[in-house]
Amino acid sequence: MPQDNQSGAESPCTAVGRAARRQIVPPGHLTPAEIQADFARRQALQAHRAAAAMGLTRREFLQVLAGGAAMAAVSTAASAFAQKAAADKSAAAPVAPPASGSNAAAPARSRVVVVTHPEVLIKDYRANPPIVRQMLDRAVMELSGAKTEAEAWRQVGREDDFVAVKYNSMGRPTLESHVEINEAVAAQLAALAKVDSKKILAVDRTVPAPYDELSEPFTLPSRSLATRLRRLYTDQATAIVNVSVLKTHFGEGQSAALKNHLGSINNPAAYHGWEPDRMPLSIPELNALAPIRTKTRLVIIDAIRPLYAGGPTDNPDYRWDYRGLIVSKDPVAAEAVGMRVLEAKRAEVRKKEWPMTAARLMVAHAQKIGLGQADPARIDLVEIKMG
Repeated sequence: MPQDNQSGAESPCTAVGRAARRQIVPPGHLTPAEIQADFARRQALQAHRAAAAMGLTRREFLQVLAGGAAMAAVSTAASAFAQKAAADKSAAAPVAPPASGSNAAAPARSRVVVVTHPEVLIKDYRANPPIVRQMLDRAVMELSGAKTEAEAWRQVGREDDFVAVKYNSMGRPTLESHVEINEAVAAQLAALAKVDSKKILAVDRTVPAPYDELSEPFTLPSRSLATRLRRLYTDQATAIVNVSVLKTHFGEGQSAALKNHLGSINNPAAYHGWEPDRMPLSIPELNALAPIRTKTRLVIIDAIRPLYAGGPTDNPDYRWDYRGLIVSKDPVAAEAVGMRVLEAKRAEVRKKEWPMTAARLMVAHAQKIGLGQADPARIDLVEIKMG
């Protein structure tokens, strides 16, 4: 991680950090003081870039991001970023709707279920399989309005479906989505929805042949970025269950449901960078491609033990036991609720608002292009405390 001090001289913060590291911080890790200083530097840089892109002063931009009405204001910000990105390209396609081949519109309102259970963790990062299954059963019933678990799971998968369960293993072994979630999804789809177990495939970046072949390129509108999906998603799967883990990414971005599909393409490195005209635009537009958008039946964000700062690599100093799952049919609504969970924890720790600037821009752009709902006023949030 970059250091604040670029002059070569050791700052007081670095000196204190080194002393603390010798006492309590494992080799190769930064101290909390060093990480907080780096976050402050990154936030200042992000605000400068965003303000320049919008034609605002830094103070005006920070006002846009402040307070409970931030999401509506950030929608305006994301629109300005998208317009600027389009103007920079002579033949850019319109930003909304994406060139995805899908005419599906976002629902007027979206439902998100947050279910927690005090006994979902067994030891360290291991989850309790029966508890995970109970949490998912309850969540899909609340989400669907079904009267039975079987009826609820039949809205996720049908007998003739081929279901791809896209999970996230990048932070293994302590920051990946729990494998117990994959196992519970597969078990309930097979037992209750009568999906052939041979047609339920849990994958991350490594996809078995022949499903690993790449599709023809899709072009994302804002940056004219060409990308190819695995044929598992374009040709084979008829339903997708998106299983991600809740964590911050480089401090101000978020890695959850939307970013999870960087593991479904050929060129994830081309997306990286939380500048306002990069991942906050491209990640929603990737998720808006027809094979992903039209086939996604269920979104599960693993919030059992989230990471609220740093990322994408693990740091135990920034983990806490939330013991929850965030479940929805709308990936944007799930992402937005996850972001508010993280921001609430960040504010609790820092004793003041600690916004995830790039994550806000990302969900705002996702709502703008019609992928889903990010505005809290358009999300019906159901909170369930089990156990």
